[in-house]
Amino acid sequence: MQQLEADVVVVGGGLSGLTASTQAAELGNTVICLEKSGTTGGAANMGMAFFAVESKYQRDQMENWTKDDAFNFFMEYTHWKSDAKIVRRWFNMSADTVEWVEKTGVEFLGAYKYFQDSHCTQHMIKMPGATKPVERQASIMVKHLTDYALELGVDFHFNTAVKRLIKDEEGYIVGVVAADADGNEFEVLGNAVIVGSGGIGNNVDMIKEYLGYVWGKDMFTFRIPGLDGDGINMVWDAGGYRAPISMELIYNTPGTTDVFKTLSECMRQPSTIMVNIEGERITNERILNNTTFTGNTIMAQTGHRAFTIIGQYGIDYMKEHGLDYITYHHAVKDLDKFEYEKELYFSGAESAAENSVFAGESGIKYRDESEENEQNFFECNSLEEVAQVTGINYENLVKTIERYNSFAGGYDEDFLKPARYLRPITGDKYYVARHFPSGYGSLGGIKVNYKMQVIDTEGKPMPGLYACGTDAATVFGSDYCFYNPGSTMSWALNSGRMAAMEATNFINEEFE
Repeated sequence: MQQLEADVVVVGGGLSGLTASTQAAELGNTVICLEKSGTTGGAANMGMAFFAVESKYQRDQMENWTKDDAFNFFMEYTHWKSDAKIVRRWFNMSADTVEWVEKTGVEFLGAYKYFQDSHCTQHMIKMPGATKPVERQASIMVKHLTDYALELGVDFHFNTAVKRLIKDEEGYIVGVVAADADGNEFEVLGNAVIVGSGGIGNNVDMIKEYLGYVWGKDMFTFRIPGLDGDGINMVWDAGGYRAPISMELIYNTPGTTDVFKTLSECMRQPSTIMVNIEGERITNERILNNTTFTGNTIMAQTGHRAFTIIGQYGIDYMKEHGLDYITYHHAVKDLDKFEYEKELYFSGAESAAENSVFAGESGIKYRDESEENEQNFFECNSLEEVAQVTGINYENLVKTIERYNSFAGGYDEDFLKPARYLRPITGDKYYVARHFPSGYGSLGGIKVNYKMQVIDTEGKPMPGLYACGTDAATVFGSDYCFYNPGSTMSWALNSGRMAAMEATNFINEEFE
């Protein structure tokens, strides 16, 4: 069997693996990075920004939320389930990581919030020629990091799948067995191995087994090809501890969210009402912009689904005054395209858009083609029709709407929504969106310590083996913290750097 050798072997060329490769090479190691797709960056190419605290950009914006503030907030948010030493190390180095990325040629627009109650932690990467945030701009960072890695001598092997870890007689991880695009297997030996392979977001069987969700029925994750749990399984097979896996939970309106953005943003406004299939109101709709909280709310309902409803009165109000809440990543500020998108949706353009955008250009699958009822946005002439097309309990819905309308402009006795958003659900038309839990991807599966060493089933570090990124993201506990926007990408960058630093320390101590 053919053999290759390097100081550090990195499994996965997504953002965490790319960062680990780059940092390890910068520290003087020879590096081989094995990536089963044809490019670097993985899911990060879809992103926009990453979390940091006490950066120069925050200081310039007079943002005084400190590393201590961030640490205390995050640990309370996770109920101290997170490894405090890892979190502290991550937050403390996050500002330095901004400058580390910057020296590769990346420019930043500044630090941003994600929604009105979040912290100003998203360090927005600048797209050339753009003065405002745009979607997928993190791909610029991926390109700069990749170019820098190549300058440092990182040896990338694309279309190469890693099959298993190699363990010697003393229990050290000393390399991997990989296979090229033709299926030819070869060994890559190294003094340290770093796993950064991206989670189980595309593996519907593992999602069902470990999270209990049936993809296409009550879960609509971003199905990014290649995120099949390979890294997690190979670490488990080698004796790694099986850490809990959670979902970076959000919510989705399949066929609408990322195609018909005006319709989607309209149906996520705090002036809508959210009900379950029983026709009962279930939340303070002001939280709809916190997609983790809303995803949790929907997950708790019968059938793992919920509905937002708005009447023509509410539509007309927003046509005149604009949206109550604006997200910079979709940049929808008004309903100028509402009628246009509605016509496209009901004419069947939804399917065409899905085929060309979801399944074609991006390669990402958002919903199950076998799903019987694919329509998730409705225009109805009465509440009775709303109940007929959605299955919502009609009698309860009428009572719920009547009660809600009695609060209009006043005091929300049920969920304390601010009066400014308490507009009556009335008019000659009713618009309804059906929402399901979704997820950017999985979090966790591999247990690591603050040195990013993989922990075995006896609670001991596995010598020579490190993990970073999504697979090692047990720090988030059970719920992703949307109050600290950009955290997943930040974790990929910082954990990748930490893994490379610690792998280098290990090599220096063990072999020199």
